[in-house]
Amino acid sequence: MFAGGDSEKNNGGSAFKNARLNYFGRVNYNFMEKYMLEFVWRYQGSYIFDEASRYGFFPGVSVGYRISEENFWKDNIKFINNFKIRASYGQTGNDQIDEWQYLSSYGFSGNPFITNGSEANKALFESIIPNKNVTWEVANQGNIGFDADMLDGKLMLTADYFEYRRSQILWWKNASVPASAGLSLPRENIGKVSNKGFDYSITYRTDLSNLKLQVGLNGGYQKNKIIYWDEPAGAPEYQLSTGHPMNTGLYYKSIGIFRDQAAVDNYPHLPGARSGDIIFEDVNGDTQIDANDQVRIDKTNIPTYTTGLSLNLQWKGFDFSTLFQASFGAMRYINTESGEIGNYLKDFYDNRWTVDNPDASYPRTFNRDNVYWRQRANTFWMHKTDNLRLKNIELGYSLPSNLIHKISIQNLRVYVSGYNMFTFTPDLKDFDPEQARNDGQGYPLQKIVNFGVNVTF
Repeated sequence: MFAGGDSEKNNGGSAFKNARLNYFGRVNYNFMEKYMLEFVWRYQGSYIFDEASRYGFFPGVSVGYRISEENFWKDNIKFINNFKIRASYGQTGNDQIDEWQYLSSYGFSGNPFITNGSEANKALFESIIPNKNVTWEVANQGNIGFDADMLDGKLMLTADYFEYRRSQILWWKNASVPASAGLSLPRENIGKVSNKGFDYSITYRTDLSNLKLQVGLNGGYQKNKIIYWDEPAGAPEYQLSTGHPMNTGLYYKSIGIFRDQAAVDNYPHLPGARSGDIIFEDVNGDTQIDANDQVRIDKTNIPTYTTGLSLNLQWKGFDFSTLFQASFGAMRYINTESGEIGNYLKDFYDNRWTVDNPDASYPRTFNRDNVYWRQRANTFWMHKTDNLRLKNIELGYSLPSNLIHKISIQNLRVYVSGYNMFTFTPDLKDFDPEQARNDGQGYPLQKIVNFGVNVTF
């Protein structure tokens, strides 16, 4: 009803239809709590795809072997009470793309055509080139690990190695097909990405007379890599993202500060460069600075390794707990807005280039993005976010029951706690590693100290 001419039209209408169909199941087998096997499966159909490629079958299998149930283990390795080896492999499917990409679809052009001298009619255009072969994106997930209980339950260990490989990723070929071709491309099953790593958890607990102690350590390492996706033809190899982590960027390499005009004259530079500017490296050696001098940096704002350490103590009426957390392997592009819009960071102000301080560690002052080394992404502003943080700490004391029962109180505990008490970041000055904004205008995480009383009547 909405598709006719607009002249004297006062009605409209729309319609929508979609459907998904899923069959799934699970089978478990357990023999003497020693051998364990599980098989799961899902058969999925989606209206997103053409009838010929609409359905996908995604199985999964996991196995476990409690080797500690074997007699040779019980007789010879008694300090390990339980030891299980396990492994799993499975597939899942993804259909989260725009609808009807397997059909020729049309839209209304913003430029109507005229008939009878004045009547404007809507013009149709083909909005996307169809891809009848588009089908499920597949994620292959596998891991191998073990669980161990030792020393009569005092020490527990869990560790896993995993690999998560996505294939047939639904992506456009916009990079190798130029915009001048005049095509609106559909997604194709062309991408492949791998993510692999390990994680672990160690817990120790013990009772020593009146002292109860529990210590926990956990951590995980992961690194992803693009195996294949569409990239521009003819781009320098050092700019390609294939073989590198996802979401990495291109940056000019910063190699110092021009201390004086002689330094500017003696090295390739962009037009308008002057003393106190950041020096961009001439990567390809063609004696000029341009887009071909950008290089791909493998670091992103996602850490490759994260870890946490917890400690809990109880001694008579006292209790103490604390949590440390740390992350490593990430970098952030810190690009504060300064000049007319706001102040400079103190570290920048103290160490900026001036005529009297030509060997400074920071460039000259700037106003917002009025200089090339602010407008173009470069490694000078990239900082490691490796950090160690005391996230939580709490000390409490519960009064003896023989004292508080006389006044009809079951439990009375006083405590003091702290949150975000300190953070150690060797390379990241003036910024919080967990703060999302990079322009200096985000509100920092707060340090909080609480005093309290818990009373149960």
